[in-house]
Amino acid sequence: MTKIVGVKFPYILKAAEFDAGDLDVKLHQYIVVDSAQGMELGQVIFERKPEKDNDQELPKVVRVATEGDLTKTKELEEKARDLYSDFVSKIDKHQLKMKPIGVSYSLDESKVVYYFTADGRVDFRELAKDLSRGLKKQAILKQIGPRDEAKIIGGYGRCGLPVCCATFMSSSDSITMEDAEGAYGMAKSANKISGVCGRLMCCIRFEEENKKK
Repeated sequence: MTKIVGVKFPYILKAAEFDAGDLDVKLHQYIVVDSAQGMELGQVIFERKPEKDNDQELPKVVRVATEGDLTKTKELEEKARDLYSDFVSKIDKHQLKMKPIGVSYSLDESKVVYYFTADGRVDFRELAKDLSRGLKKQAILKQIGPRDEAKIIGGYGRCGLPVCCATFMSSSDSITMEDAEGAYGMAKSANKISGVCGRLMCCIRFEEENKKK
């Protein structure tokens, strides 16, 4: 193990760490990894040196992405869009209180991941079986948070710029009213400092850091 890399994926805000081993992996490159969602293509956004005690069980980078991997990913994105309407109709069929967000294929097409949001826990076992039968391959349902949803859907913040989570952020750390008071030096209404996701704006963290500087 010579290098750990942080990898960004399209449907999740928080970057995941992988063991790059001896591969010549560089920042901003696209790589292929073997994750719980199957073979995935992601982009390297940071790198660091290994730590003896904490990095032994990290999943490994399979390879630097080839032109073929990039082309196939684009094709699978189009293919996944065709599954979205079926996802919506099957949620209605099973009368589940969940909001469909998106669908993605694993790079080897062995799995299809369905992303959704919900206010609480949802028993989606029958829905997963129904989706798998139609696909004849494994369907994985993954509940994501409102910040992840904002990253996928995008939008503009109160500043008039694209939301931070859809552009450069790689963390989903929680932000509190105490953080806001530290950033602005006064109490503010949550409605005035909430983003499109309904949560406190991510940029509050940057305001506080700049104030400290």
